[in-house]
Amino acid sequence: MRLPVFAVTLEHRSEDAWARLQTRYPDQHYRLSDTVALVRTDGLANDVAVAVGIKGGDRVVDGVVFKLNRAYAGYTDRRVWEWLELGEDEWSGSPRSRTA
Repeated sequence: MRLPVFAVTLEHRSEDAWARLQTRYPDQHYRLSDTVALVRTDGLANDVAVAVGIKGGDRVVDGVVFKLNRAYAGYTDRRVWEWLELGEDEWSGSPRSRTA
């Protein structure tokens, strides 16, 4: 079953937040930079925000979690596009931008 993908964006670098992400989603995340990661889960954006430490009693960092809607484009490493394809439902829209 393919899972929805969420983008986690932190205001500042936080190794504690990334450690929490690794613990909660060990095989279902892709870290893009020091402040941005992608997460595959059947949970809600709020669940991801709590798990990473953006919300809840154990809040460690400021940031936002967005649920992706398959409307994305850009130029980046092919592994990012491949990882995204693993998490989305069957594609029914127009082609996305890809890299070689």
